[in-house]
Amino acid sequence: AALTRLRSTLIERLGELIVSWEIQPVNASMFGSTARGDGDTTSDIDLFVVRPSGVDEDDAQWRSQIDAVADAVLAWTGNHASIAEIPEADVARLRRERPPVVEELVKDGITLVGESTANILRKPR
Repeated sequence: AALTRLRSTLIERLGELIVSWEIQPVNASMFGSTARGDGDTTSDIDLFVVRPSGVDEDDAQWRSQIDAVADAVLAWTGNHASIAEIPEADVARLRRERPPVVEELVKDGITLVGESTANILRKPR
């Protein structure tokens, strides 16, 4: 029960941190072992972040936000963040190609901020 509480606290804190960003992501989600609740002290905290159109990956504000979330995860948990960051323009390709990470995100992803992960990655019609 204590681990479940810690996980929900982490989810809440990450959401609060990301919602305070000056440049909001289209989506930010947690996935992987921590999202499933079967991670341990050596597990990375897997995050998926969709950078909005018009924001360059080298944008100083954006980079500082990504770095800050990675630092916060390490400070709060002692675990490293593994951040899969993609531009909004790549979402359509992920929908089409369905690499294994997409299925994991759809199945286990916990939306922290933005449109739900399942909606963003839904199969093309």
